[in-house]
Amino acid sequence: MFVIIHDFTRYTWVLFFKSIDKTIYEFVRFSKKIENEKDFSIINLRSNHGGEFISDLFEIFCEEKEYHHNVSTPRTP
Repeated sequence: MFVIIHDFTRYTWVLFFKSIDKTIYEFVRFSKKIENEKDFSIINLRSNHGGEFISDLFEIFCEEKEYHHNVSTPRTP
């Protein structure tokens, strides 16, 4: 399960997929969909210290799209 929350409105999207290694691909699809359909630009991302968000592939994607990626403090909710 992958939960995405819009900070200002608290609108929540929940994505389901079988394997955690699909996270990057699901996020890429999600970001394209939101930016096209809603005419929003993603500026900041905040994630936990999960390996799927610290990977080189995810960081390269964020750099290409010019997303500012914040990572939460370890062992905090």
